[in-house]
Amino acid sequence: MAPWRRTTRGATFLCGVACLLTMARPVEPTCDVDALFVNADSMTNATVEATRAWLHGVASAHHSPVTYAAAYDLLEAIDSRDAQTVRLAYGGSAPKCRVGASERDACVWNREHLWPQSYGVGKSSGLPYDAPPRVDMHALVPSHAALNSARGNRVFSQILDADDALCAEWSTAWSDGRTCETPVATSSGVFGDVGSASIGGFWQPPSSMKGFVARAMLYMALRYDGDDENTHDLRLAQEAMKPAEASAPDARTTNRTSGGSHYAFGRLCDLLRWHASVAVADWERARNDAVCAAQGNRNPFVDRPELVARVFGTAAEAEAGNAGSWSTRTGASGASSARVVSRLGLALAGLVAAS
Repeated sequence: MAPWRRTTRGATFLCGVACLLTMARPVEPTCDVDALFVNADSMTNATVEATRAWLHGVASAHHSPVTYAAAYDLLEAIDSRDAQTVRLAYGGSAPKCRVGASERDACVWNREHLWPQSYGVGKSSGLPYDAPPRVDMHALVPSHAALNSARGNRVFSQILDADDALCAEWSTAWSDGRTCETPVATSSGVFGDVGSASIGGFWQPPSSMKGFVARAMLYMALRYDGDDENTHDLRLAQEAMKPAEASAPDARTTNRTSGGSHYAFGRLCDLLRWHASVAVADWERARNDAVCAAQGNRNPFVDRPELVARVFGTAAEAEAGNAGSWSTRTGASGASSARVVSRLGLALAGLVAAS
C-alpha cells in the first residue's frame, strides 16, 4: 500500500480569514492545553492540508530535544508507575534502576523506539546520535530489554481477533506452518502482557498500550517531514518501506508511487483502529504533560484525539489503498505546508490591517 497523504487538490489553503490568521500566529511556548489550542475553533472548516499544517506547527514549535543519555533518566520519571516501578511498553512494569542507582547494569528495561531506528529515526538511518526523532520522548519508551529485542523493527499490526484473545485467521495458516505467538515470549522465558502477539514481521503491543502506541506513531508522522536538520520524512503506510524500496513500484499494487525520499511504517489501518477503540487514558495525558515539560512540545492527538480522523482519515480509507502519500510536505516546492500557510496568513493579515 502507498504511504498515506490526505489531499484536497485545488483547495489546499482555502480555509478562510480566521483560519489563515490562526496559522500565521506564532505558537507560544506553553504546555497548557487550553492556551495551545485557544484558536482551534477557527480551524473547524479548514481543509485537510491546512489542518495538517497547523497541527504540524503545534507539534514542532518549541521542541527542544534532550540528549539520548539524558532520556534514560528522564524516562524513569516520566513513565513512573509508583515509587518503586516504571511502566513498560512491553512487559508490564519493572523496578526503577536509573536515578540514584549504584549499579545501572541491573536494569531489566531499556529504551524502546516505537518508530524503529532503522526506519528513519536512528543512526542506522544516517542520523547523528542525538538526532531529534531518536530522542523524541513522545515515542521513546521503557520496555523490558528482552522484549524490545524481540520486537526489533517489526511492523505494528492487529494479529489477534477483535477481543485480543485468539490468533486471527490470517495469522494461523502461514505456508510454513507457523501460527501467531500470544502473549509474546522470548527464548529466555520473558513473557509479554495480555493481548500482545507476534508472527513474522508483525508485532502487536499489549491491549492496554494499543491506543498509546497508535497516537505516538501518528505524532511521529505529523512531527517529522524532513525539513528540520537531522531528521527524515516519516510517513505512515500499510507497509513499511525505506527510501530505496519506496522509489520502486510494488509488484503487488499498480497505484503505489513515491518520490523515494521518505521512510514509511505502519500498519496505518490498524493504528487508526487502535486509536479509535482505545480512549486516551489519564496516565497518557499525564505523560504528555511530563514530556512537554522535558522537551517543550505536546502530542496533539492526546490532547485532541478527534483531530486524527481529520488528518489521517479512517481505517477503512487506509485499507482501501487510496492513491497518494501522507506527508506534511507540499511536494512541489519542498517547503513544508506549515511554512507556506504561514506566509499566506501573514500576507492576509497585512491586507486585513491595511483595509
